[in-house]
Amino acid sequence: MSASPLILEDFGQYTGLVPLAVIDGERLEAEKLATFDKGYTAGWDDATDAYKAEADGAERALAARMEELGFTFHEARAHVMSALRPLLSGIVETIVPRVLQETLGHRLEQAMHQLADGQPDPEVLINVCPDDAEQMANCLSAHARFPTRIEADDSLGPGLIHIRLGQSAREIDLSIVEATLNDALAALDTLNEETLSHG
Repeated sequence: MSASPLILEDFGQYTGLVPLAVIDGERLEAEKLATFDKGYTAGWDDATDAYKAEADGAERALAARMEELGFTFHEARAHVMSALRPLLSGIVETIVPRVLQETLGHRLEQAMHQLADGQPDPEVLINVCPDDAEQMANCLSAHARFPTRIEADDSLGPGLIHIRLGQSAREIDLSIVEATLNDALAALDTLNEETLSHG
């Protein structure tokens, strides 16, 4: 049996050794520190960017939710006010005129006192529309402390009262209060309709 010859590597082709670079400890430490700082800064920047993105997303979600809630609130308010419109109309059309009539005597008494101040033997002339003359007589029978005379005046509208004492005069217009309430109710109704139609 023949053995195969052992072939060894020839190191003769290498002519010289390459010198190893010597790294001093300070330079190595500085490079480690610079690498650490670079990694730390990159990590901090990533965390800051992630936090900003999360905060921006949460802020946008909150703004969208608040906008939804705002529309929901305004729509709910408009629906409630629309549902209350018949009640408010009933109050303006029924209760307000009655309250105005019930408090008319007190208002007339105040107006007559202001006019009669300093007048000797005052007689008060009250002009009203013909439809209000009977109601005025009933009202004055309970409140008048002066001699009064009621005259129907076709030129006056319902709720308009002229009070005269000598050269002094006052006017009470009950329809202004009712008209103001009706205008306010109409404006509220218009606002509610716009809110419902536009959201």
